Amino acid sequence: MFSFLIALIVFVLAGLAANVLLRKQPANSNELKLGLAHLAGLRWRDFAKLVLQAMHARGYQTVRDKDGPADGLPTDGGDILLRRDGQLTLLSCKYGNASVVGTQPILGLGKSAELRGADMAIVVTPGRFDEEAKRVAKRQHVELIDGATLWPEVKPFIDDDISHQAGLQTEKKNATIAWSGAAVLAAVTWMLVQGIQPPSTEAAVDGSVTATAARSAPATTASTTTAEQQAVPSDPAILERRRSETANAISTLPGVDRAVWSTQSTLLVYLASEAADPSSALCPLLERYPELAPSRVQLQPPQGSEKPVRFKQCRSY
Repeated sequence: MFSFLIALIVFVLAGLAANVLLRKQPANSNELKLGLAHLAGLRWRDFAKLVLQAMHARGYQTVRDKDGPADGLPTDGGDILLRRDGQLTLLSCKYGNASVVGTQPILGLGKSAELRGADMAIVVTPGRFDEEAKRVAKRQHVELIDGATLWPEVKPFIDDDISHQAGLQTEKKNATIAWSGAAVLAAVTWMLVQGIQPPSTEAAVDGSVTATAARSAPATTASTTTAEQQAVPSDPAILERRRSETANAISTLPGVDRAVWSTQSTLLVYLASEAADPSSALCPLLERYPELAPSRVQLQPPQGSEKPVRFKQCRSY
């Protein structure tokens, strides 16, 4: 009971502490992931509108053709001409199924910008650019904006509360991690306390009763027998608690799946593997209490094993 309470306290405190620490971690990575997924799910025209809004926030203005759409977006998905401080810039929104943009869309873009009177070009994608595309863009003086760079600029123009969604997902994930870790820590604590917990107060009383019986008995052999008999408590609750503690302790031994009392004098030990042999480790646990020391131990092989059942007795009656 004591070890269970300690483990429960460790579980609660560790879980709460882990939750507090994890909540202090920013949810930016999860928000970025959701944001990029949102951008990837847009149609080209909606994506281009967001990019234009981001460019307007940078100070660019859309150069509209007289015969073109009112919003300045070409109907064929072509490049868009922008102006800032009297300088023209060609904007190319590369949007498609590919999450990685290579060199093909960038080759010749500098020349296209020059033909349209632009001094530079910008290529935007909700995905990312490969290394070769970055090298080509640098040589042609083309600015590349990938999804991770674009997201903070278009985030203010998106109605969906992606930040709230990211926070909920992060909170759920953190709670799972925190309480799972707390459960593992509590289990380890329970096993450690079970292993180092000293004998209960009844054991000290047993020793005192044994010594008194030994002094009062006339013969050495008779006094030893009497002391051992008197060392066994008469309270059924104490006896049952000793049996439960011993079975629980043996259940934590390496190679043991579980241990249960099949009868008052037989302990059934289910082995976790055929090679397991906990005999040397379980006897000291049984011999802590004189009424359990002579118990018969049945070593039960794993289910499906062809090995026979073995019996052991740590101490004879």
